[in-house]
Amino acid sequence: MRFDLHTHTNRYSGCARATPEEMMEGAVKQGLDGVVITEHDIIWSEEEIKELQSSYPQLTILRGIEVHTASGEDIIVLGITDTSLFHRYMDDAVLGKIIEKYQGAAILAHPYRYRDEVSPEALKLPLHAVEVASSNIRQYMEEPIENLIRKYGLRPIVSSDAHWPENIGMYGVEFPYPVTSEAQLAAAIRKGAFRLFMNEERVKQVNAELREQISLAQRLLNQGYSTYEIRDLCGFSLSMLTALQAGRKVNLISIS
Repeated sequence: MRFDLHTHTNRYSGCARATPEEMMEGAVKQGLDGVVITEHDIIWSEEEIKELQSSYPQLTILRGIEVHTASGEDIIVLGITDTSLFHRYMDDAVLGKIIEKYQGAAILAHPYRYRDEVSPEALKLPLHAVEVASSNIRQYMEEPIENLIRKYGLRPIVSSDAHWPENIGMYGVEFPYPVTSEAQLAAAIRKGAFRLFMNEERVKQVNAELREQISLAQRLLNQGYSTYEIRDLCGFSLSMLTALQAGRKVNLISIS
């Protein structure tokens, strides 16, 4: 089963640009078997996910959450669906205890995206994997992530972190057996029972498009446009613009 473990919709993620239905249509188009909706600091209710699932019987649609912790890191939590357990800026140590108590799986999302270090508090969490590629992981982040994996013995994982349909399924994982519930999903991640995949054609296409966007963004920067103006004109995130200003490479990463 091919799953995208990290996706957002405009129902609860203000930074997302597409409806849940548009995201699921994208997943079907990309040939995915399953999608995990991981809104920022919010878990969909069981009723909401059942309603969406009924419209897409060809997909397995599961719930997760992307928690922004007190230490400033983003942690994808899978396998725990109690909406009362999580909130934005929650203490990292408290989050760690919840993950262990309820047998969840924790993934460190896009490390080094916003700063040049990962918080020590987050690294004390029971992390079961770290993202090494997504739509929000760029080439300048590749080496420090590799060093982090080696130093702490973390397992690599990939996902799209899609905020619009075009990116869903760009990266993901393939399970060797059916995964149809949040508990099964967490167990598979905890055991490392998956392999990574990438939509090579789509990654190459995005990188080709980036060449023109980067050229335009750099011209606008030189002309004194603000990062917010350039974001709106080019579609770049503020973190990408900050990286561009620092002369860093912002192409998507290819995985073997």
